[in-house]
Amino acid sequence: MRVPLRTTRWVALFAVLACAIVATVVAAATPAAVDRAAAPAAHKCLVMTGSGDPAFTRNFNPFTATGLPSGTIVQGGFYEPLLITPEGKTSPQPWLARSYSWTNRNRTLRLNLVHNARWSDGKALTSADVVYSITAGRQDKIMDRVGLTGASNGIVSVKARGKYTVLITLKTADSQFISSILNRQFVIPKHIWSKVANPATYTNSKPVGSGPFNRVGRFTTQDYVLNRNPHYWKKGAPKIACVEYVQAASNDASLALIQSGQVDWTHNFVPNVEQAYESKDRKHFHSFYAKKGYPVSLLLDTTEYPYSLAPFRKALSLAIDRKTVVKLGEYGYAPATDALGLSWLFPTWVTDPSVKKLAKQMATYSPAAARKTLTDAGFTYKSGKLIDPKGDAVKLDIHVISGWSDWVASNQIITRNLRDIGINSNVALEPDWGAWFPSAYATKFPTLLWQGGSTGSPYGYFYANLSQNAFIPKGQDASATGNWEHFSDAAATSQLNQWKVTFAPKKQHQIATKLEKTFLQHLPIVPLFIGPRWSTYSTRYFHCFANAKNFYGDPIFTTFPDNILSFTRICSGGKSGA
Repeated sequence: MRVPLRTTRWVALFAVLACAIVATVVAAATPAAVDRAAAPAAHKCLVMTGSGDPAFTRNFNPFTATGLPSGTIVQGGFYEPLLITPEGKTSPQPWLARSYSWTNRNRTLRLNLVHNARWSDGKALTSADVVYSITAGRQDKIMDRVGLTGASNGIVSVKARGKYTVLITLKTADSQFISSILNRQFVIPKHIWSKVANPATYTNSKPVGSGPFNRVGRFTTQDYVLNRNPHYWKKGAPKIACVEYVQAASNDASLALIQSGQVDWTHNFVPNVEQAYESKDRKHFHSFYAKKGYPVSLLLDTTEYPYSLAPFRKALSLAIDRKTVVKLGEYGYAPATDALGLSWLFPTWVTDPSVKKLAKQMATYSPAAARKTLTDAGFTYKSGKLIDPKGDAVKLDIHVISGWSDWVASNQIITRNLRDIGINSNVALEPDWGAWFPSAYATKFPTLLWQGGSTGSPYGYFYANLSQNAFIPKGQDASATGNWEHFSDAAATSQLNQWKVTFAPKKQHQIATKLEKTFLQHLPIVPLFIGPRWSTYSTRYFHCFANAKNFYGDPIFTTFPDNILSFTRICSGGKSGA
C-alpha cells in the first residue's frame, strides 16, 4: 500500500499540483549506475521504492511535488524542520531550532537556531530564512505551511532577533501550535525562493537545500540519486553516502525488487510478508508494520446528496464488514477500527464508556441494521435497489489505483457489502497516481483515504474533520487541512478553540470527549481500519532502521518530518537481525 504524505497536522499532507520535465542535470558527483537486471554485490546508496509510480519528472518543489516520485523525500532530504514531534511521541525534539521556550503567557515562542547550518550553495542558514519560510504564504498561498493566510490563523508576528533567534507571537496561547502547526514547517532559502515568480509551477530542478541529502547525483525517468551533504551541520550525519529512489509500477513490482535484493527499503503492503519476503533471507529481510496510526477511511463529499445525510454515512459504516476487509484485503496487518477510529493511536483519550460503546456499535457489521437506518431516514427499496428520499437510485463506486493490490481487494469486499444493502457499487480502477489523486484529494469521487492529525493528541484529527477553520469547499483539493469530506460543525469549532488555549490535560480530555460525541453524531468520515506504518527493509547493506525495539519515529521514508530521523540515523554496513 502507498503511504500518506503526512504533515503532522493532517495528512496531506500535501499540495500535489505541478509537474514538469526539466532535462538539465545538476553537476555533482554521481555514484555508479545500479544494474536493475541483477542485484549488485553491495549497495553504495540506500535504495528505496514506492508503488504505482508514473515515469519520473524532474520536479523538486517541496510545496507541489510531494505526490510525485521525485518529490517523495524533498521534505526531509533537501529541506528540514525546526522542531520534530515524532509519531507516537508527545514532546518536541530540537532540529534546526536547537532549543525553544515560551514567554508572554505562552503566546510568544522563542526559537534558538543552530549556528552551523548552510545551504548547498554555501550561504549560511539564518533567522532571515526561517522568518521568510514561515511567512512565505504571503508571497503565494501555496507556500503557506502554518495557516497564515487562513481563517484560523493565530500568528500575530514572526520576527528575527539577531542572526540565530526567531520570535513567533500568537494571538492567544496555543497548546497545539508546535505539534499541529510548526511541526509541518520546513525551512527554504530566502535568497532563492523570494525570487520565484510562480511557486505553483516552479519545478526547482536545481534545488538548494540544507538537508542531509541535498545534491542530485543522477536523475532519469525511472530513478534518481541524492548524494550526502558533505557539510551537514549535524555532526556524524548522515551516516550513508547516498539515497536512491527507483520506480515500481505496482505493489507486485515493488515486491519483486525487494525479494531480489535490488531494493533495501519500501513502504508498500506485502501480503504474507513472512513468506513472501522475510523467508528469503531471515538474517537480513525484515518488516515493521507499526499499528499505532490514524485510520484509513471511506471518504465521500458530504456536500453531495445523499452523501450529505448523516444516516446514510452511518448506514455505510454498519454495512461494511471490517473484519473481512482486514483479514482478506489487508492480510490481517491493519486492525479494524470502531466508528471513531482513534482507539489504536490514542486509547487514553477515549475514556467515556458511552462513547466507547457507541463507537463499537456503529462499526458492528449488520446489513439489517444498515437497511433499517436507511428506511428510518426516508430511503426506500424498489426491486432490491436502494432509492434515496428524492426518488433516485443510489450509486457509489469507489476509486482506487489498480496497482494498489491491498486496497483493490479491500474495495472489492466493501462494494459487495454495499450491494448487499441495495447500493449500486463497483470498484473503479485508476491507472496510476496521476490519474487518481486530483479527484481523490478533492473527493470528486468516493475513495479510501488515509486520515491524519497532530501528534501528541487527537486535536488535529478533530480539527481536520470538524472545524469550520479547516473547511475546504466542494471540489477543491483538501490537502491543506485534511478536510477531504468538506464537512464542518459550529459547536465542534468552538470546542476546538477552547482546547487550543488550555494547557491543562484534564480540560483537554473533557473537550475531547465532547468532540468524540459530535464526531459520532455526524460521522463525517467512515473509519475502517488502521493505516499501518508499512516498512519492509533489508539489513544486508544498511542497519539502524526504525523498528519495534527502536521506534524513534514514523518508519516511512516519505513522512515528513519523521523521515529526517531515519535519513540521519540509518547506518552503513550489513547486520544480521532487525
